[in-house]
Amino acid sequence: MSLACWLDAIIEIRNVPIRSHSIGANIVAVAVDSLITPEILKPARYLGNELGAVHKPWESATVRWALTYPEIYEVGASNLGHIILYSIINAQPRQLCDRAYLPAADLAQKLRDTQTPLFGVESQKSLAEFDILGFSLSYELGATNILEMLTLAGIPLTWREREAGNYPLIFAGGQTATSNPEPYADFFDFIALGDGEELLPEIGLVVEDGKNAGLSRRDLLLDLAQVPGVYVPQFYDSYPDGSVKPNHPDVPERILRRVATPIPAYSIGLVPYVETVHDRLTIEIRRGCTRGCRFCQPGMLTRPARDVEPEAVINAIESGMRSTGYDEFSLLSLSCSDYLALPAVGLEIKNRLKDENISLTLPSQRVDRFDENIANIIGGTRQGGLTFAPEAGTQRLRDIINKGLTNEELLRGVKTGFEQGWDKIKLYFMIGLPGETDVDVVGIAETVRWLKRECWAKGKRFLNFNITISNFTPKPHTPFQWHSVSTTEFARKQRLLKEEFRDLRGVKVNYTDMRISAMEDFVGRGDRSLAPVIRRAWELGAGMDAWWESLEKAYGAWAQAIDEAGLDWKYRRVENGEWNVFEDLPPGLDLTPSPLQGEGWGGVKGLRQVSSFREDL
Repeated sequence: MSLACWLDAIIEIRNVPIRSHSIGANIVAVAVDSLITPEILKPARYLGNELGAVHKPWESATVRWALTYPEIYEVGASNLGHIILYSIINAQPRQLCDRAYLPAADLAQKLRDTQTPLFGVESQKSLAEFDILGFSLSYELGATNILEMLTLAGIPLTWREREAGNYPLIFAGGQTATSNPEPYADFFDFIALGDGEELLPEIGLVVEDGKNAGLSRRDLLLDLAQVPGVYVPQFYDSYPDGSVKPNHPDVPERILRRVATPIPAYSIGLVPYVETVHDRLTIEIRRGCTRGCRFCQPGMLTRPARDVEPEAVINAIESGMRSTGYDEFSLLSLSCSDYLALPAVGLEIKNRLKDENISLTLPSQRVDRFDENIANIIGGTRQGGLTFAPEAGTQRLRDIINKGLTNEELLRGVKTGFEQGWDKIKLYFMIGLPGETDVDVVGIAETVRWLKRECWAKGKRFLNFNITISNFTPKPHTPFQWHSVSTTEFARKQRLLKEEFRDLRGVKVNYTDMRISAMEDFVGRGDRSLAPVIRRAWELGAGMDAWWESLEKAYGAWAQAIDEAGLDWKYRRVENGEWNVFEDLPPGLDLTPSPLQGEGWGGVKGLRQVSSFREDL
């Protein structure tokens, strides 16, 4: 039987009301042992028996979740949000949470060849058998991976196609889903806006009550729409002015994102058998940021800033290091150095675990807050990396973007790192920022040259740098959300920098591909009419778009999908960096709302974002 016939059969079999959902012994596990044969690379990705995995009896749960970070295991299993929510749901009575990941190409092909549905790694049950299937959407082009996983699970891609069947409720959460869910609205039954620590257990209780009451799928979604932070797209219509309004009298007009305080104890989770992207214990110490950098979406969407009590952080680290066996831990925040108790926490942990050969690493931090106190707690027996993000090459441009960083503070922070023993420091810069001139672009190289000159110990050593130059991509709900830069201009600025860095020794420079940046811009500020484009891009082979190995294929697929949708004129304007992309619309462009897809792209004035999803910041 072909895959298409198999999917049709699944749809036919499952075309029953939600109240007749079968449970217990009638559910048959996927024969994973027959799939994981010697030719499958890294089989531990799919076994679900890591240290810290939770195995609840299937029959003991009323509501069964499957959560996934739609990337390969090495990325998803080390994502802190994924681990926290997995732990929180499994702590709820009568609820079970399993996990699933995007299978690598070898297993994905085998699933197709054997007509086997994608499964949860712990229960080994088909994803179609769960009540709720959640995806983390944290990247504008990441929806293609979600469509791939739904197809491998035998689940229709849109909420309309799932209405008549007994399918799981499909939802998305994460930064991209919170900032602008509209391009993805057709694919999800509901979208969780903001923090999920309190929201997801509330959703589980509503689903439990709905199952016990025998509610239809639509009535259950109507109940979910009453939960603060839950957006159910089918109960809202978008309009040509960019607004989104209810089409049902019993749903709220305005949806606020949820805000929760981090709970470090739930961060102590899985210990994978294969090396992951972040192969260490990670503890969140602060959520939100008060800096207000004008390009930074996380800084806007995670307000207000919330610090975790130092004692809770210390206890979680000590408990986590002893229970997981890790010899390295990381503290996580948008700006770790803004956590005032950081030096005290680090010193206390070093004292408590002084004989256990542990090391502390920190993500990118504020260079103006980096001093000897912080330097002394980083590393341990092994010195970790040191990363700063000046963002702009001149103080003038840093003032424009509200970075709040002077040249003197930049030098003091980098020099402190050098004097404390670091020979290599990673720096992040951005090109294409509003107000940027060629002087600011060249200023990136001049700043690095100046730092190298000032951080030199005669007769001893030099300071080397790893530099990442990213392309500014406007993000919804930031002060710079309407500013765009053409790919031609990005290319010119990259050439300018490459010439400046050509003779600078001890500096490695990486550049972000400008074509994918334009695609992120195009999708990130779009509306519901982009759903067919996303779907077509996936059909044409887009997926794993953030990986450089997939770059050419992804770009070709997205470009063709945009062209087939008749939106190439729109993409060209975004690609050309034009501010008002709605002037001089193409002759005959139809702005009439589509009954299935909402409004056409041309109908959303100025790509206005949906204010209904934003809490006042």
